[in-house]
Amino acid sequence: RDNDLVLPAQLLQETGFHEVTSFLADPALKADVSTDDWPFFYMPRRIYPLSYLMMVGMMLVLSFLMTASFFAERPQFSQVPFFLLGAGFMLVETKGITELGLTFGNSWQVIGVVIAGILVMAFLANWVVQRLRIQRPLVPYLLLLASLSLGWLIAGRGGFPSTPLGRMEATIVLTSPVFFSGIVFSTLLGSRGRIAGIMAVNLLGAMCGGLLEYNSMYFGFRALYVIAIVLYSLAFVWDAVALRTPEAQPLPAPAPVELPR
Repeated sequence: RDNDLVLPAQLLQETGFHEVTSFLADPALKADVSTDDWPFFYMPRRIYPLSYLMMVGMMLVLSFLMTASFFAERPQFSQVPFFLLGAGFMLVETKGITELGLTFGNSWQVIGVVIAGILVMAFLANWVVQRLRIQRPLVPYLLLLASLSLGWLIAGRGGFPSTPLGRMEATIVLTSPVFFSGIVFSTLLGSRGRIAGIMAVNLLGAMCGGLLEYNSMYFGFRALYVIAIVLYSLAFVWDAVALRTPEAQPLPAPAPVELPR
């Protein structure tokens, strides 16, 4: 792209290759260099392919149709954080799968292990909420935003090294947001009453979050950290405001049951 990639003449002579750049160069075509942050070898430029945009549009329409029964219940103001949490979770999950695939290799075994690891982190989040009886998600929110910010900083410095320690660090940094977001979701869900509408909103948000991952085709994977931070920050602020509404008040503790003597 910048004409700064020049092979040494001695190397060309030793290998028997010939420099044909000037012969095949097309001044009308300027390709973006593929990197770990933008690893799309099949795309010469950072664009949103028309075929992908059509698919995203159809997926959004199908998502709304599949959750149409929910809208008969009239969405509540306090349910918006669950939409944002669903979008953020799916975005972080799909991004983590892709980035860990770049770290360990994109084989089906690796992808299977990564997905299993993410499910384990989600299970551990529910276990922590149940064991510690967390009532407010303030600390998990802060840890979630901190883990995403750490990942954004590391991605800006070239990512993780291809060493055993570097791969361990990548696993921890890329899966910890799943763990903390699971704690936030379980804590908020445990304080609500009827959850049918909440789960519908969360599912719709997850569909939108998965589609947001396609922004990496234009901005790169590092930009997804910013999108996730914005989603979770909005969820935090919205939840703080929604707590003042009657439908979002925490459920009272169940009264003790006296056994007959």
